[in-house]
Amino acid sequence: MQNVIAHIFKVLGGATAIANGTGHPVQTVHDWLNKPPAEIPPWRRPAVLDLARREKKLDELGDEARAYLASTERMVGKAAA
Repeated sequence: MQNVIAHIFKVLGGATAIANGTGHPVQTVHDWLNKPPAEIPPWRRPAVLDLARREKKLDELGDEARAYLASTERMVGKAAA
């Protein structure tokens, strides 16, 4: 899952850009990637997906990252598909 999260951060410009685009605190967004286990909480994913839409980055995200952001399921402790 860490690779999907890292990819999302890369495509969207990093923690500060995601924080600015979603309105979430920078430290909170930074923790999604750097605090084990890496995960964007399900209740925060719609804002990140919306940011990707506004920035026209959905294609660049790819299928796996888009599916992750559209999911409302916790991924902690689950094996990556």
